[in-house]
Amino acid sequence: MCGRYTLTKPLKTIESHFGPINISFEYCPSYNIAPSMVSPVVINKQRELTGMKWGLVPTWAKDEKLKLINTRSETAHEKPSFKNSFKNQRCLIPADGFLEWQGKEKQPHYIQLREQVLFAFAGLWSTWRNDKGENLNTYTILTTEANEKLTPIHARMPVILRSEQYDTWLAHDSSLDTVRSLLTPFPSEEFDFHPVSKEVNSPKNNHPEILQSL
Repeated sequence: MCGRYTLTKPLKTIESHFGPINISFEYCPSYNIAPSMVSPVVINKQRELTGMKWGLVPTWAKDEKLKLINTRSETAHEKPSFKNSFKNQRCLIPADGFLEWQGKEKQPHYIQLREQVLFAFAGLWSTWRNDKGENLNTYTILTTEANEKLTPIHARMPVILRSEQYDTWLAHDSSLDTVRSLLTPFPSEEFDFHPVSKEVNSPKNNHPEILQSL
């Protein structure tokens, strides 16, 4: 599972990481991205950075109360809520860290790649239309089994894609077998993590100090 993540890098770093990119979103770094927030995602093989609300609302939902923030990668291709998005609306979710809570005490840990670099979660997106004909674009983060290093914290982890996999993931003509083969745990040796203050439990707290090691 992934219930919070961060995107603190400057826009220039995001542009450099994702290559030629069309930006249609007013970007602001965040140290505590929570469900229902509007955050940047990359869609289309042509790489458009746009804002969507975190928590996928299926097209068939009666209202926007049904918000699915995470999706099991093993079954997303066959579930009614996700199978159309899995086939036609895959996205990259820029991030530079994420949070998981451990044990009965729910101790939050901040998890990053060792080099503390930008990366991308594998995601799905969908457009839901309300009774007034207004569109709401939403996304969900795909998860997989946690790697050996992260298992003591949580049994699941978000799927992280390598940059050389981005085009395959975004392309409409990629076969489902090919994109499913990308959905594996990121290697243990590439992660670092540390405990942080429970101040992160409130999405109102959004500043660098909440990510400092205890």
